[in-house]
Amino acid sequence: MTEIPVINLALYAQTDVGMVRSGNEDNFLILDLSTGGSWTASDKEPADLLTYTQGYYGSLLAVSDGMGGALAGEVASRMAVETVRDRMLQLQAHEVYRRLPLPERLRLAIEQANLLINREGRTNPEHKGLGATFTAVAIQGDELYFAQVGDSRAYLIRQGRIIRVTKDQSLVQQLIDAGQITEEEAETHSYRNVILQALGAHEQVNVEVSGLSLRQLDTLLLCSDGLSGKIHEDEIARIVAAAPDLKSACEELVGLANERGGEDNITVVIAQFSGSGIAPPEREVVEPRIIPRSPSTPEAVDLKLLDRREVVASGSPRPLSHEAVTSESPPLASSTTPSAAASETQRQAPPETRPSSELAGRRGPITAVFAPEDYAEDEQIKAATGQQATAAKAPDPAARQTKPLPAIRAVSQERSSSQKAAASLAEGYNFRRPAPRPFLRAAFGLPLLGGLLLLGLVVGSFFYYRHMRTQAEIQRQQKERQQTLALRISELRNRLALLNRRASQLPAQQQVETLRQRLEEVARRLEAISTFPVEKFSEAMQACQEIEEVLEQIDSSLKKLEEITGLLPSRLTQQ
Repeated sequence: MTEIPVINLALYAQTDVGMVRSGNEDNFLILDLSTGGSWTASDKEPADLLTYTQGYYGSLLAVSDGMGGALAGEVASRMAVETVRDRMLQLQAHEVYRRLPLPERLRLAIEQANLLINREGRTNPEHKGLGATFTAVAIQGDELYFAQVGDSRAYLIRQGRIIRVTKDQSLVQQLIDAGQITEEEAETHSYRNVILQALGAHEQVNVEVSGLSLRQLDTLLLCSDGLSGKIHEDEIARIVAAAPDLKSACEELVGLANERGGEDNITVVIAQFSGSGIAPPEREVVEPRIIPRSPSTPEAVDLKLLDRREVVASGSPRPLSHEAVTSESPPLASSTTPSAAASETQRQAPPETRPSSELAGRRGPITAVFAPEDYAEDEQIKAATGQQATAAKAPDPAARQTKPLPAIRAVSQERSSSQKAAASLAEGYNFRRPAPRPFLRAAFGLPLLGGLLLLGLVVGSFFYYRHMRTQAEIQRQQKERQQTLALRISELRNRLALLNRRASQLPAQQQVETLRQRLEEVARRLEAISTFPVEKFSEAMQACQEIEEVLEQIDSSLKKLEEITGLLPSRLTQQ
């Protein structure tokens, strides 16, 4: 009897608020497309999804990083994962849409999420400017299909080697591709916090889709920039390989990102594949193939055409929504946001009066979603995008609404609690304007004791307020110093890792061994500096400066040895 090909999944996911942010605006999605079982950040950990055998329809993994400030980022990432989850199940259950290939259904589901998030940001003042990155991988048989919007990342670990499959949709990545800056320069570039795409930023989004073939014991890792911005990919591969299980790997990665500052939310999803349905690995170059949009893929999805059936997820029925989601249709009723029902009754503004997406309040290192032409005055970006060096003509506001407007705080019509209390007090007493009288008469007319008590209360409140402000300023300065030191140490660690890799490629000799010993000594000093108390901030920064000078000397020595041995630094860096 012929053996039925089997593909087994072992996976785990974890999200963490980090060390600085007050709320977690990241989210993740694990979805078994055959059973409908799913797991997001708001769900309890499901034992049946940590290890399972893949069914006919396959699986879907995703990470989403919300932005927009206040609660908007959390709403956006939750809308992203829940909308993609529901649409993927609905599309594969429909007799027409299920004929589309899996990567095209994934593309459509993400486009639907973009429409809902964009509409929520335009119609709900509380969620103005919300958006989210979205990185996903759909698995069907032994094929992987990646979808990318923003700067969250997907890595593939095969035979101990890690490959970044997705490419950041960021301004610095475009400069790197154009040869204007290096990877190292991108880490400190002034535009490193600018991404070019996000779900919800515009009514249309270009979902980049690519594919790879799965191999035995391949490991996929999806993460937000809270992890990839703190841990080098080689470190990620070593931690995953050394961990006893995937849960331990997630915990160690999140813990290390927090140790190095944890300024952003941190999310990671890890999955490993095995079974007779997967071919063994081969010595081949892992190069994702781009999957352009198929001509047969519709531009919009009319959910009114969906069968009136229920998609069962882990034994719980999930009713389908039958409203059409197009750019002209009203907002889709959904439990994704608390204000979705109220948003439906709000009148949609005409296109010429709609405000641009406001993403400057994003809770992370990303500051905005812009297009490269918005930086037309920058000569470096002109060279990267093929623009002329002449002054760029101002774009027509009616034709482009990319650059965000200043934040407009919505004024609530409801009175604050203090206003209500004052109104209640006024209603309980009959206040009358006192008759005009001389100042001295009014002052000495008050009881002496009452005047003294009032004076004491005013003076005490003044000094208490000053004391609280002083303490708050001290705490703020200490926090800034800790963050500055953490970022400085992180930069030096990354540079140290790069020099270690270059040194490991050189032939063994006494001079190389001496350089390695110096690098080890630098690593020990960095670990010691990371434990310095905040009172020794100046001393710690001086020590970091001395370490940077030592690394410059080691870098110069390595370049000389590489020239002697015929190894080029650029090739070593790529390896």
